[in-house]
Amino acid sequence: MSRQSKNARKLAKAKEITALHLKGEKGPARTMPNHGKKWTYRHNPEVAKRIAEAIKASQPETEKTAGKKILAKAGGASKPQSKQGLTAV
Repeated sequence: MSRQSKNARKLAKAKEITALHLKGEKGPARTMPNHGKKWTYRHNPEVAKRIAEAIKASQPETEKTAGKKILAKAGGASKPQSKQGLTAV
C-alpha cells in the first residue's frame, strides 16, 4: 500500500471521528485490528496459567530471600530456654 493512499484512508477516518466528537458522541470504543494476530502466551489466560503452574512445579519449596528466612527464625528470644534452666513466667 502506498504512503499516499494510507494517509488518505487515515485522514478520512480521522474526519469521521472528528465529526462524531463535534456531535458529542464518543466514537469507537476500540479500534479494530488491521490483520488477524493470534493470541500470544502473554495474553491467553489459559496458557499463562499453565506456564505459571509449570514454573511453580519446577522450583523447589525453599525460602527465596534471606529476609524470609530471618523472619521465620525470629521470636526465639521470647521462647523459654530449657537448656539454660530458664523457665517461662
